Amino acid sequence: MAAPTVDDASHRRRFAGRTLDCPDVLIVDDGYLKATWPFLADRLRGGLVGQGHTLLWETVAADGRLRKIPGIGEVPALVLIGVEPEPADIAALSRLAVVAGIGGVDPAIATALADRGIPYVDGSRGHSDSRAEMAIALILAGLRSLPSWHTAMVAEGPRAWPLPSWQYVDHPGFVNGTLRGKTVIVVGLGPVGMRVAELCTEFGATVAVSDPDADEVEFAVRDVQRIDLAHVCGADIVVVAEGSPRLRVAKTAVDRLTVGSLVVTLDAAGIDLAALRARVLRGELAWATDVYETVPVPLHDPILGRDNVVHTPGIAGRTREANYSVADVLAQNITRVLCGGQPWPWDGVPRARSDLSQDPAPSPEGAKGTGAQT
Repeated sequence: MAAPTVDDASHRRRFAGRTLDCPDVLIVDDGYLKATWPFLADRLRGGLVGQGHTLLWETVAADGRLRKIPGIGEVPALVLIGVEPEPADIAALSRLAVVAGIGGVDPAIATALADRGIPYVDGSRGHSDSRAEMAIALILAGLRSLPSWHTAMVAEGPRAWPLPSWQYVDHPGFVNGTLRGKTVIVVGLGPVGMRVAELCTEFGATVAVSDPDADEVEFAVRDVQRIDLAHVCGADIVVVAEGSPRLRVAKTAVDRLTVGSLVVTLDAAGIDLAALRARVLRGELAWATDVYETVPVPLHDPILGRDNVVHTPGIAGRTREANYSVADVLAQNITRVLCGGQPWPWDGVPRARSDLSQDPAPSPEGAKGTGAQT
């Protein structure tokens, strides 16, 4: 059953004057919600109100401070959407019991929450299926040169159709054909990476997963082979499903990837994109990607229009279902905490994912709209 909805205007009237009056949940967004998560607001609001919670939704400017909101100290649950609080903001929330959002938080905030025993709920599980299915779509499109054939049909019409004598139409210079029988290495053992691994296995591929932050027991429980990040070079297909400062295919590993192999990228933090781009431009690797070094990609960028590259513009997690599912993950976990329980363990964020001090290498995902938030 769909969760009930409450429109913005009526909810604003309920909390006229911008004082909190002790609502259960404060939801804060950065003003870009309708562009980035257009179906999330009503679903999240309806899910929380449907469970009997009171809430206030605020938009905070880039230079705004959560701690300046009157009455914030009484709020037990905080939801952050595109907003990064300061430690002083968290300190001002004296009754805080749970923080939720989409993606991780700054290491200082993660530490402040951990020191107080406050769980952080990550709604990213909600769009993991959407992102994983995009990875499969990119793999198949890269293996069969589907965008090139589509473009040829649009531009050439009947001339694009293979002649009766054609028995082979895939690109011979790169890994091609069926996913079955291919060797696939997935970077990341999180929700997206595991779903990609499951789907590739169902297609008949031989799959291994690399994630230095995951415990050995996680690989055993999920029945997947573990491989070191430095040893991804022997795969037919490398899928960068997730990334962090430690979970990153370095330039040295990119340079050793087998000529002709296919790299699929959903998270720009998970691989040295500059090194990958250089090999793609030299025609050594095929690339199917939803993320880039700069967003948007300039029309004159030489990476565009190549027959060894498949592009999508950062849309891996941008489905209506993904919006709904993210909202449901947030609402369900907040309800669990406010009712005296704990969030689901798989919706927590491992500290290693947020500890930027482990590797000084910068993440190219700082721009809004990159794969980090999709």
